[in-house]
Amino acid sequence: MSTLPGKTVLITGANVGIGKDVARQLALRPEMARIYLACRNQDRATAAKTELEAATGRRIFDILVMDVANLGSVRAGVAAIDGTVDALVMNAGVIGPQSMDLTADGVTNVFATNVLGHVVLLEGLLAEGRLGEVAVLAGSEAARGLPILRMKRPSFASTSADELATVIDGSYFAAGKGDFNLAFGQAKYIGALWMAYLARQHPDRRFITVSPGATTGTQASSGLALPLRVASKYVLPALGLSHNLEAGAKRLVDGVTDPTLSSGVFYASAANKLTGPLVNQADIFPDLANPSFQDHANEAIHRFIT
Repeated sequence: MSTLPGKTVLITGANVGIGKDVARQLALRPEMARIYLACRNQDRATAAKTELEAATGRRIFDILVMDVANLGSVRAGVAAIDGTVDALVMNAGVIGPQSMDLTADGVTNVFATNVLGHVVLLEGLLAEGRLGEVAVLAGSEAARGLPILRMKRPSFASTSADELATVIDGSYFAAGKGDFNLAFGQAKYIGALWMAYLARQHPDRRFITVSPGATTGTQASSGLALPLRVASKYVLPALGLSHNLEAGAKRLVDGVTDPTLSSGVFYASAANKLTGPLVNQADIFPDLANPSFQDHANEAIHRFIT
């Protein structure tokens, strides 16, 4: 087991964008002793590690090759972690038409990447007693709907485990064309419910969902149609509706380092906002605080984990 003085953090999707800047910001804190960069691609991870060492002056970064859309890869990654992880930042995600394709595990890529792989990662650490303090899941205001971007609020007839399972395997859209924007919001919604469920089961640790908000300088919009890519890169910043990479990453860093953020809560921008102070999203969308819905989300998720 690891005996490093100081804290160990693991960040998924850490070779680019928000994940990479979370690593940079955390490395500047003297209490951080090791930062795992969990990435799909060894070469890109190596390049990111070199850049982060140059930017921070610290050689505390370790590469962990892990594809969160592949549960076998996640389990292998958990086995390769040395000792405990004080903080886990589940940042990796995807959106776009290709995200509706099914993985080998029979779930949509958008759900596998944003949620299911992180479930196996976090619960694997918990099962082995190797999560020290806090886990942070990257959320999105899309979980409550984004009228300004014409993204619908996820809504369900019953929010039962059966109904939520149709989101996970994509059959929710079987009768019509898949709406990848809605599927993204649904995934983030179910992920936030699951984190709240875990918070109830493990009151000795903190489980927090935090949205980085509308953030420029990332690859998040690369899979979107051209008009949305243009809006994300140029229109939203020009209108003051998005913030820079450092501000978006700092929200996730605060999830790790700010003890005043309460376990089980989903923090994101205020109603009709994409930036600004973090607020409890259950005050905007009360379904997020419904214990039955949280239980149903956990049950539905685990139907796809063998």
